[in-house]
Amino acid sequence: MLQQVNVGGSNGYPIFLNASLEGLGAYLEEKFGVKAHYLLITNNRVANLYAERVLKGLKEFRTDLITVPDSEEEKSLTTIARLTEEAVKFRTDRDSVVLALGGGVIGDLAGFFATIYYRGIRYIQIPTTLLAQVDSSIGGKVAVNHACGKNLLGAFSPPQAVWTDFSTLRTLPWSEIQNGLAETVKHAMVADPELFDFIESHADAIRNHDQDLLSRLAARSLAVKVKIVSEDEKEHGIRILLNLGHSFGHALETADSYKGISHGQGVSIGLAAAANLARDRGLLTEKELARIISLLDKLKLPRNIPPCAAKDLLSLMAADKKNKAGNKILVLPVGIGKSMVVTDCTDQEIMQAWEKVFK
Repeated sequence: MLQQVNVGGSNGYPIFLNASLEGLGAYLEEKFGVKAHYLLITNNRVANLYAERVLKGLKEFRTDLITVPDSEEEKSLTTIARLTEEAVKFRTDRDSVVLALGGGVIGDLAGFFATIYYRGIRYIQIPTTLLAQVDSSIGGKVAVNHACGKNLLGAFSPPQAVWTDFSTLRTLPWSEIQNGLAETVKHAMVADPELFDFIESHADAIRNHDQDLLSRLAARSLAVKVKIVSEDEKEHGIRILLNLGHSFGHALETADSYKGISHGQGVSIGLAAAANLARDRGLLTEKELARIISLLDKLKLPRNIPPCAAKDLLSLMAADKKNKAGNKILVLPVGIGKSMVVTDCTDQEIMQAWEKVFK
């Protein structure tokens, strides 16, 4: 049954859950009318799986499809330039609507394109991965990467809506499910101890790809982000807590030594590093640290990396967007289900946290 969750704030928008890809057209007709032009942006893999289902509901509209390769490397200004050329070819104008069909990469890329094309046109997120459904499609952050850092060029640009069809989870490989699970564990550690309990008690079913359970988990997890984003639209306050594990994780995603680490894997390892640092600071007990590590293990999420020079990873963390006045800003867990911003971690403490996740 279709459910609606509303993101609050000055630029609020609805999130539709248990929506069908084929049913999007009826919603768009009601919202924008039959004369609107739609630009469906996705990657090759998702297009083969789901573009036809979306286009079936859009057969009465003028709709054009643009596909890009399935790669994190597509989150670039080079791809933005190519999207612009394609959009102009399809006579995309200020009244057109971009439909971002895919995971986090497509959501970021297509959303950023919509934000800067003609100084901003409307767009809708259609997340097809667990990570996108519970996290990246919500909150209006859009960006592309730069050689100097991940998501370094971006904006806060909320979508018109988020259209979530949980049936897309059936085709996800386990590695993609893991990417989303890392974010659900993060949400639980940040602000929802009952969600942490839920994941612990259902870990076996989650690993077995139980579709009903994954849908329930996604709905509970995204509720954490919706609540926080509604209170802090542009990350001036508590929204920074959602970066738990990300300062460490983004460094791994950027490091040449760890090429191939996905966002979810980076976050999972980052959660382990942050939890170790929190334990060393007295914010976590040994028992709580063990519980976090145990849950990562139950979900088969990575928490270790091959050793390298910790100072190199520390250097990459210097480009983190949360940093201020040269100080590294970290989010650390306080017990389970609560977190805090820490501004006085020394480089030595951070390097020791890295060393504790080395194999």
